[in-house]
Amino acid sequence: MIDGVVIKPLRRIVDDRGIIMKMQEASDNEYKGFGEIYFSTIYPGVVKGWHLHENAILNYAVIKGNIKLVLFDPRELSPTHQEIQEIYMGDDNYCLVQIPAEVWNAFKGIGPETAMVADLITVVHHEDLIRRMDPHNNPLIPYDWKVRDR
Repeated sequence: MIDGVVIKPLRRIVDDRGIIMKMQEASDNEYKGFGEIYFSTIYPGVVKGWHLHENAILNYAVIKGNIKLVLFDPRELSPTHQEIQEIYMGDDNYCLVQIPAEVWNAFKGIGPETAMVADLITVVHHEDLIRRMDPHNNPLIPYDWKVRDR
C-alpha cells in the first residue's frame, strides 16, 4: 500500500425508503478538511487520469458502478517511492480511499454500467495545482490498463 493512502469501508444504511451511503464526517479520524465535493461519471472501459494534486488531499467514494483506481507514488522521500497500487471500489466494495497530495492517480470504469465517483477534496480547485498526463504509453508510470485474464 502506498504511504499515506487510507482505505476505509463505508456504511450503507438500508430501510423501507431506500439507502443512505455515508462517505465522510468531520469527526472521522481521516478527515482533513473541506474544499469542495464534486461528482463525475465514467463510462465502462474509459480511463480518466493520470492527474496529481500538489496541494489537495482527495477522498474518493464510488456511489454507483465500479472502478479500478490506480495510484503511483513519485515522492522521492516516500518509503513507497515508485510503487503502484490498484484498488477496486464501487458497488462491490463501497469504501473511502484517501489519496495524499503529490500522488498520481487515475481510474478506469469497469463492469457494464457507467460509474459515478464522488470526490471530496481539501481545497477548492482554483487553489490547487494539478498536473495531468496521458494514461496510456506513459514513460513515467509503467502501467498497462489492459484487462489481464487470470
